[in-house]
Amino acid sequence: MKRPFRSCLVKQFEEFVYSKRASQRWCQSYEENLHYFDNYCAHWFTNESALTEKMLEWCNERPTENGNSCKYRITVISNFVKYARKKGWTEITVPKVPSQRPCTYLPHAFTKDELIRFFQACDRHVVDAFNYQNSITNKLNKLELPVYYRLLLSTGMRTNEARWLKRSDVNLTEGVININQSKGTDQHRVALHESMLSLLERYDENMAKVMSDRICFFPNKNDCFHRPAWAEYHFRIIWKQVSKEPARLYDLRSHYAVVNVTRWKGLGFELHDKLLYLSRTMGHRHIRSTYGYFNLSPALADKIKSLTEKSFNNLLPKLPDYEQEE
Repeated sequence: MKRPFRSCLVKQFEEFVYSKRASQRWCQSYEENLHYFDNYCAHWFTNESALTEKMLEWCNERPTENGNSCKYRITVISNFVKYARKKGWTEITVPKVPSQRPCTYLPHAFTKDELIRFFQACDRHVVDAFNYQNSITNKLNKLELPVYYRLLLSTGMRTNEARWLKRSDVNLTEGVININQSKGTDQHRVALHESMLSLLERYDENMAKVMSDRICFFPNKNDCFHRPAWAEYHFRIIWKQVSKEPARLYDLRSHYAVVNVTRWKGLGFELHDKLLYLSRTMGHRHIRSTYGYFNLSPALADKIKSLTEKSFNNLLPKLPDYEQEE
């Protein structure tokens, strides 16, 4: 069932969301934050019939926010006000979205032993929860979480890309995943390792016994996509059993990139082919995003610099037009 809006802006919100979905410029974080804003308006502005300046105080940066959290929270509201101005619904000034702040967080460098212990702890965690309470949610977690985490590690997929997978996106015959919902409007494909393909085949067979006609590849009990907190919450619980070092679920993607680039040997002119392939697999719009992972592998970066010096950037291929930012 569609999640309804509650404030005086219901019709405007619905039209705005419809237009964004039609242009494939909608995502779960936009959905969540627009509903947070809607709940705020419904609670504090019950007597209003249109958007007001006072409502937009919700966009002010909060003392508890750090990094880019304010930017991510209010971007959808800024876009809504732009849309409302274009439609003639309001003349209110568009809220200014804070500039992107440099990320100072360094992804955790997982060791082989940490990963082994993490997945052992993961498997125990979901089984224990299921044995404690035999609910449909715990049954799904028992099947999904171990596979979901292993898929992130094996493919380097973004966490939302894996959550938003539909059964129709996963070709178990060819061993290829078509990522149709990603960051922005980008689409790409991921080839599965034989071991991962075998795991997904067994997973799909077991899921068919629980939810035979499911649409989502990793569904919740209503056959809808899980929210971001689903996997993050369980990751934090499991990781605490492994290490006291800080780590995020998204660090599995960084680990995938670093493991790949550190395996490259015999560097030469084939380097650009490897970079381009990794870039496409990870869904990067610009190859410079892939190059950023070299900073997480100092030994390899030093080796490249010593071999190529200033000519390294000349080895990078010129990207086609469709890779440019919109």
